Amino acid sequence: MEYYLVVKKIHILTAVLSVIGFAIRGWWTYKDNPVLQKKLVKILPHINDTLLLAAAIYLSLISGLYPFQQSWLGIKVILLISYIVAGTIALKRGKNQQSRLIAFWVAIASIGLIFLHAFYRPVYW
Repeated sequence: MEYYLVVKKIHILTAVLSVIGFAIRGWWTYKDNPVLQKKLVKILPHINDTLLLAAAIYLSLISGLYPFQQSWLGIKVILLISYIVAGTIALKRGKNQQSRLIAFWVAIASIGLIFLHAFYRPVYW
């Protein structure tokens, strides 16, 4: 439990960096910016998201809170899957600009709901 607060801060920081990075890459995708082909731009998000996931798993294990045991945490996992799927469509797999743009906003909405659940942990679900 001694590392809980440190890992929680790492989790929050990497979550914020993940969203900022996604928004920037989404803008670059929309503008067809060649910087997207840079090696660092392709690698850094994976490193950050790995740290984010590792911190989330640690926090879950150390606190004894598990998805679907706590409904708010289960909802966050479902929203995370939505964010990942929509994000890959927005940045890579979208067939055209319109589908990528719609997927981008679905991903942003999903991450916004994840943050909302993290801050308020709604009990109405």
